Amino acid sequence: MNQEMQALMAVAEQDRFIHDLRRKLKHIPQQIAEARKQLDAEQVQLDEVKIPHDGWEREVREKAATIQIADDTINKFEAHLKNVTTQQEYIAARKQIDEARRLSLRLEDEIKEFKTKQEEVFPRLTERQGHYDNVLEAFKAVEGEILKVKAELEAEMAKHEALKAEAAKALEARTLAYYERLNKSGRIPALVPSVNGVCSGCNIAIPPQLYNQLIANPNRYGTCSHCTRMLYYVPVVEPEAEGKVESKSA
Repeated sequence: MNQEMQALMAVAEQDRFIHDLRRKLKHIPQQIAEARKQLDAEQVQLDEVKIPHDGWEREVREKAATIQIADDTINKFEAHLKNVTTQQEYIAARKQIDEARRLSLRLEDEIKEFKTKQEEVFPRLTERQGHYDNVLEAFKAVEGEILKVKAELEAEMAKHEALKAEAAKALEARTLAYYERLNKSGRIPALVPSVNGVCSGCNIAIPPQLYNQLIANPNRYGTCSHCTRMLYYVPVVEPEAEGKVESKSA
């Protein structure tokens, strides 16, 4: 077997490792998604309590801010009352003060209602938050292990890609280009043996003339007429007859 054929087989060997590693890496997102299912379920249950609770909290803050504006209005117009000179101005100022007080009282009642609702759900919220935190911690541990495996697979793949690139230096540009074209088209592996006149890539018999050429020229590859994979010849090793083995022992 010449140097180029050896290099081609070395490239194909590294690609077998690379494709297997790539297949494993492809499953990593699915593994993380599976591990995350319980966390997502806990998030849904937590949100059922947390979203309303947080909504009431926002309402309390917004209404408190509005009360502050109403109080500022009351103070402003009460100060203005000291300087009014007409009955009309006095009535207008009193109207602003009364409206602001009514608004403030109404908002204070609403705040009390929201705080009561918060107090009612707070024990359940605390419980659900505790469950979520525990599941989150467990998920992070599992995710960490999966990502560790991912990093190891990526490092292993980088090693085999470097070995492939080194072996590919001995190939003619035309040979490497055809090999990579097969890879990209999904014909993996791109280089396969032909055993007993059959392409082991597509399991279809190749023409006898091509098979004879492979036998006669072990330093060259052929092309399967069906799947277009690169072929090389592998001699068939006949198993020893059982009777022959027994006669030796006798």
